[in-house]
Amino acid sequence: MNLTNFAGQNWLITPAALAVGEHPPTSIHDQKWLLVLTGVVTANLQGNSTSQWLNANLSFLPDMAGPSNSGPLNWAMGQYAIPKPAGQNYAIGFALDEWAPFVSLSAIYDQAQSIDAGYAVNVWRPNHFATGIDAFSNAQVGNIFTGVNVDVGVRDTDAMDSKSWLQHHAAGTDRLHKNSSHLVRIEL
Repeated sequence: MNLTNFAGQNWLITPAALAVGEHPPTSIHDQKWLLVLTGVVTANLQGNSTSQWLNANLSFLPDMAGPSNSGPLNWAMGQYAIPKPAGQNYAIGFALDEWAPFVSLSAIYDQAQSIDAGYAVNVWRPNHFATGIDAFSNAQVGNIFTGVNVDVGVRDTDAMDSKSWLQHHAAGTDRLHKNSSHLVRIEL
């Protein structure tokens, strides 16, 4: 199930600091970035048994473009004067070197008496990464972030009925990439 209803989203993006002895990037396209995404996404998964777990796989992609291009990737492009590919249709992606996603249960609603109820966030991980072609260098780019995948469970017939939120946090480092839109599809 793909989740798209976000109760709130927050972000931080900043150029990554250099390690001692590390050479500075030769251009803005070689700059590494630290991107942190946090927020709450609504799941609305209702249990169907008081004796068996209902397990589900959920997926979501935080809005990295933002309304009116105000999200972290477009903000960084404007703030640091990162050029856009001239005369090309492109999508902005974030390819990861390192990542640390995290998802937890933020709230539940149980309409009636709760006997033997259970709620679980079993495991989380990045969605399968996308690949594409960098619009400036024409180099192959891998590990493009496409969201978070989470396995959840509920055991109750009226639990998680109308209000259920998953709290998420993801952090990663790497470079911003502008990919030709016909070569990689990034849902923003």
